[in-house]
Amino acid sequence: MSRRNLSTIVSIILSALLLTGCWDQRLLKDLKLVFTVGFDLGESDEIVSHIAIRESEKLSIGGQPGQATVAVVEGRGITLRDTRLSLDRRIPGEFSPSKMRMYLMGEDLAKKDIYSILDILYRDPKAPLGAKLAIVQGNAEDIIHMKTIKETLLTEAITDLLVTAENNTFILNETIQSVCPVMFDPSADFSLPVIKEVETHDIEVIGMGLISDRAYTGVTLNAEQSTDLLLLANKKAKIAQLNMMVHPEEENPQNRYMTLSISKAKSHIKTTVDSPNDIKVTIDMKVTASIAEYPKNHLVDKQKVKSLEKKAAQHITAKSEEVIKIIQDANSDVLKIGQHIKVHHNKVWKDIKWREVYPTIEIVPNVTVEITGTGIIN
Repeated sequence: MSRRNLSTIVSIILSALLLTGCWDQRLLKDLKLVFTVGFDLGESDEIVSHIAIRESEKLSIGGQPGQATVAVVEGRGITLRDTRLSLDRRIPGEFSPSKMRMYLMGEDLAKKDIYSILDILYRDPKAPLGAKLAIVQGNAEDIIHMKTIKETLLTEAITDLLVTAENNTFILNETIQSVCPVMFDPSADFSLPVIKEVETHDIEVIGMGLISDRAYTGVTLNAEQSTDLLLLANKKAKIAQLNMMVHPEEENPQNRYMTLSISKAKSHIKTTVDSPNDIKVTIDMKVTASIAEYPKNHLVDKQKVKSLEKKAAQHITAKSEEVIKIIQDANSDVLKIGQHIKVHHNKVWKDIKWREVYPTIEIVPNVTVEITGTGIIN
């Protein structure tokens, strides 16, 4: 063996001796993984946390793995960190939020400052910022105690339900990370999905809860209103459908309606600011759609299609005006109009108190509809 090779081997051995081991290892067998947690407002402004811990039954006869079960544990405290300490005293193992997928907030607690409640989640490096955030109509505790929904474990069931609603343009995909920058932006607000228990072991996404100045307003848009708002905000997802009355004179109730399947919805916000007391906002939206359902049929005539385009535009415009009034009354700038004024009219922005001005400004939607497919079968 040459001297050079010997020197290399000795150097490798000495270097290996200096390497440290994994000093901060966390073994899975020592952890209690939490996938879903619910927060509620308790007595004397305390926070009540309920966590769903997934357990596995012992091996069954024949060595087959046992079924997964869910255990619910409660913790109380003034802050989330305080409830975490309470939970640590009741959990046989180390509490681990690293696999958290869902945070649920009871509506009474959501009406408080949301950031002050969630502060610990932004400081804990183990807490996943991609976990979904939603509001529960009533108490989040009731949802957590369901454990399973239609024979599906709670976390998977709620996650799948929210994803389906997102794909159908009923709600936005809001996570711990996505809402954080908006909470510190005085020129914008956000919305959160709202779910409720509709019957034993079943839940429903009822719409979008409006947030104003980091607190839930108590106002929730229903599914149709949520779709209208998301179209105005350029947030159309994979699927968006609108059902509307176009023939009120028809004797057959089914023949009065038409359902549009939206393929594109492009909106543009224009702000006109003459003074702090004279602000006008125009939202121009062009909708491209096809007819998904029209029981009356007979759409061979192009004039009839043009007539339906006009009626659809009138319908969407009217519904958009209703939604705009709701969000202004709730003082929730989910369309982020304040950001447009802040960018394009910064001098005026510095002279106004947006929370006082926003509910009073004029917001006008202008909608045009183009029907590109009629689904004619003859």
